[in-house]
Amino acid sequence: MKPKKEILKTWIKYAYIDLDVSKRLLNSPKPNQWTYVLVIWHCHQAIEKMFKMTAIKNNKELLKIHDLIRLYKQAGIKDFPEKYINFLYDLNEYYISPRYPDLSYKKPYPKSDRKKAENYLKLTNNIYQWLEKYAFPKK
Repeated sequence: MKPKKEILKTWIKYAYIDLDVSKRLLNSPKPNQWTYVLVIWHCHQAIEKMFKMTAIKNNKELLKIHDLIRLYKQAGIKDFPEKYINFLYDLNEYYISPRYPDLSYKKPYPKSDRKKAENYLKLTNNIYQWLEKYAFPKK
């Protein structure tokens, strides 16, 4: 079995990939509303992976769920900035499980545009950096 530090770095790497995909989509040559939805969806994925990494770091059970609020609470993070909590609620609205296509018809998908996608990407990047420092604090 891999050492815990290696496992955490793998989670961070995969979260970074989602962050990178968001940036690339935002800069695509012909973006449209769905491009911006995908930017935000990948932001959700990046934060989800970072919370799961944090749960592993804190010796918590790895939950195979997608609810960012539940993952945040379950991860046992101390001193997580309050300013990010409301953002997690907003970002949760952009996750629709592909396993359950009927869920996408129960309520309208949140609207998105370039400004919202840019803002969500910026906040996601801030949370990513905060959780990376939390996992690997400088001594």
